[in-house]
Amino acid sequence: MRNLPLTPWLLLCGLSSSVYAQDGMQWHYSMGVHDFIVEQESSHTFGINGNIMVDYTTASDIYLSGMIDVFIDVDKDELDPDHIPVWFKSDYVASGEFYHTNPKWFFGWQVDLQGKRNTVSSIEKQAKLFPAITANFKGTETQAQFKIGPGYYYLEIDDDVPKTRGYRRGDFGNGEFAYTVMGSFGFDFNSKLNINFAAQTWNDGDKWLEDQYRFIMGYKTDFWAKNSQWQLYVEHTEYNLDHYAIGSTHAPDYVPILPWDNDTLVRFSLIVPWL
Repeated sequence: MRNLPLTPWLLLCGLSSSVYAQDGMQWHYSMGVHDFIVEQESSHTFGINGNIMVDYTTASDIYLSGMIDVFIDVDKDELDPDHIPVWFKSDYVASGEFYHTNPKWFFGWQVDLQGKRNTVSSIEKQAKLFPAITANFKGTETQAQFKIGPGYYYLEIDDDVPKTRGYRRGDFGNGEFAYTVMGSFGFDFNSKLNINFAAQTWNDGDKWLEDQYRFIMGYKTDFWAKNSQWQLYVEHTEYNLDHYAIGSTHAPDYVPILPWDNDTLVRFSLIVPWL
């Protein structure tokens, strides 16, 4: 039996339900509600969301997947007065295994392309392309992964809020080569309840770019349809805004490009298999 790569699976398995097609290809979807939080502004942006995902394992045991999330916000706060209340996330993965120390421990490789567009917290565009080496553990009730690799990181800030803080168009994008380190751990409380934790950082060698913490809890249920699942997904992200500074960050008149530097996505979904 093939071992699924843990990183995309922690992010995707509970957010989606499956449609099994011929030749090993699987289609998935989910629907839910969310709250997008910017704690420094006491801002809560509620909405509805859904995703679609397809994954496939080749004859040579290379795992491929692609996922697109669509979020529709009920945007009533004043973080960005010109915000269009629809935003997107995407995640594309290719991975494989190259060495097993025993049935539970193995090393592998993984390539992630992750994106984010038009969040209410002024993330206009984000792209992260990172190939990596992984060390994995897959036990009867516990799972864990460590990942490290170099790649390319790009983050562009929306121009509406920065213009009010003295920043000019052209100051809003930051792209550079970087590396990432990630650790994750999951465990099964019983046959129905599973919890996963993950922490990941991106760094350009001189200073950190972004930190992200994820919590996923899934509960299997027959509500609405057999083999359905409730899922709670929490993703907290912290951004280093010093890369966008005009002048010295230690100057007494320094104003960051945004008045906040983190956001939190809380998402609750009902996962219903489409058989």
